Amino acid sequence: MMGKQFIYEEIKTKILQWVEEDKQRMIELCSALVRCKTADPPGDTRDAMELVEQYMKQAKLPYRTLAIQESLPNLISSVELSGKGRHVMFNGHLDTMPAGEEPGWTDDPWSGKVADGMVWGRGAGDMKGGVAAMLFAYTYVARLKAYLPGKVSISLVSDEETGYGRGTGYLFERIPSEMAADCVFSAEPSGTEAVSFASKGYMQYSVRIATPGAIAGYSNDSRSAIRIAADIIRDLDELEHIEITLPPLLAEKLADAEWVKRHTELRGAGHAEQLSRITTDICTVRGGTLLCVIAPDCTFSATTVIPVGTDPYAVFRKIREIVARYPEAELFWEGIDSADISDPDGEAAHMLQDAAEELIGRRPVMTPDIAISDCRYWRYKGTPAYWYGPDSWRCSAADESVSVEEIFHVAATHALAAVKFLMAKKTSGRKTNHSFIVPPRNTDFTAEIKTLPAVRVAYTRHTASGFGDKELVPVIENGLYELYRALNAQGAAIGAIGMALYEMRRLPNGYEVDVVTAYPVGNEAIAGDGYEVMVLPSVEAAVAVHRGPLKTIGKTWRELGKQVKRQGLKPGRQYREVYILGDPNPEPLWITELQQTIE
Repeated sequence: MMGKQFIYEEIKTKILQWVEEDKQRMIELCSALVRCKTADPPGDTRDAMELVEQYMKQAKLPYRTLAIQESLPNLISSVELSGKGRHVMFNGHLDTMPAGEEPGWTDDPWSGKVADGMVWGRGAGDMKGGVAAMLFAYTYVARLKAYLPGKVSISLVSDEETGYGRGTGYLFERIPSEMAADCVFSAEPSGTEAVSFASKGYMQYSVRIATPGAIAGYSNDSRSAIRIAADIIRDLDELEHIEITLPPLLAEKLADAEWVKRHTELRGAGHAEQLSRITTDICTVRGGTLLCVIAPDCTFSATTVIPVGTDPYAVFRKIREIVARYPEAELFWEGIDSADISDPDGEAAHMLQDAAEELIGRRPVMTPDIAISDCRYWRYKGTPAYWYGPDSWRCSAADESVSVEEIFHVAATHALAAVKFLMAKKTSGRKTNHSFIVPPRNTDFTAEIKTLPAVRVAYTRHTASGFGDKELVPVIENGLYELYRALNAQGAAIGAIGMALYEMRRLPNGYEVDVVTAYPVGNEAIAGDGYEVMVLPSVEAAVAVHRGPLKTIGKTWRELGKQVKRQGLKPGRQYREVYILGDPNPEPLWITELQQTIE
């Protein structure tokens, strides 16, 4: 133990010396990254990634880039250290929230100006300051190859802000073995007094309302689309009444008055209360044509944020039910992910706290957060993932900035935490218990008979050799993956929820299954390279919900068939599956809606 401690102190001295030598370079890198306009949407990060590649070449570090489309590059770099051991991953993103339209900017939002001990501009805090810190931390750990066992990696991605899976999610699809790690550190903006171990889940959607419209005053001829939107927005407040069962580790913290007091000091008044609430915020509203015309159209977008312990399907159903009250309205899903969590008392969490405390003399508080991050891709798999980064002054608002001193501190903290984790004896570890995040639910099987609305989809056609999981599931998964890639390449707006339709076709010597894989698209979508567009007609169907992976879906289909038969209904030839929640979420949380058409 004394030998390891001596080696650690020697390493620590080296790291702090390197940080001191590299301070100006860290500032310059952060400033240069901020000057790259990487607002998402559209999310073009090529200029910023070019800077990162230049840095990697100068540091003589190996790397490669992968992209689902040219404007959204992602980078992975790994260094094998001395001998077998654990794998530490640093992760961050290069895209930022949009900038320029908010009131209050006192300078160019993309200036990257360095003044008053801060770097100024959009993305300085979220999270280009953190990216600069992690690049140097990664470099320092790689230099220590002779001292450390295991492996260290860094992944820097596009598309974190929109959450469409074209960044970290895409890397997990393409190179899953390289993305697998024993712990993950991110420098998302937490402030140096807190380490984030959990995030709420989210549902992003838009609602489009269309009416005939009329001259103002003739409300007998047409309802106002904007008034209907206002009614729907009001009704969405009902989501707050959905039952939530917080996991004990969160419930205990929220019941601890001292913890709430400290959390409030760090995050602001009301933040602790938000952690246990379902909240809905209206993000954009567009509608109407002229001052004297009853609005014939209105579209609004909304984000419903759900705590750890919420059943996503209960929220999904309620949103759908609310919008369905208004026949003039159409619901379009943009993104759905469940909440995520890592153990706040885990080994890696304590090492991050220890490293920070050694440097500033104060132990950062373990705290859950509201905002999502790419940590979720690892947390969903049970891998401990924590974020600790410089505070983001006015994050996503005018005059965003980041403290240069905090960049230096985070670089040193991340490097030291990684060293601690790599030097520790590898154990089987304790992965996150997914009972933390799987909400209790009614397991009684129920089926509903309902009218499915018409929906416009982009689709591809395939054939499977049978209805079994081994024959059907790969065809559906590959079909949806290739369709998503094709739609992305065309720049099409894609609904978050994929679906499959299939029916049996008899052959002289047996049968095949015709399969259609599809994603909802807007009215503006047209057929493109590799896919067609059609409107699925409204149909009557028996509907049930399957929980869990697709490989176990056959049992739910059989139960649905029995219920249809018991009710004296004649099933149609077409089967539909709607994939409400799936990968990368934990398999116990996967939600598929089964729809058996009725003749």
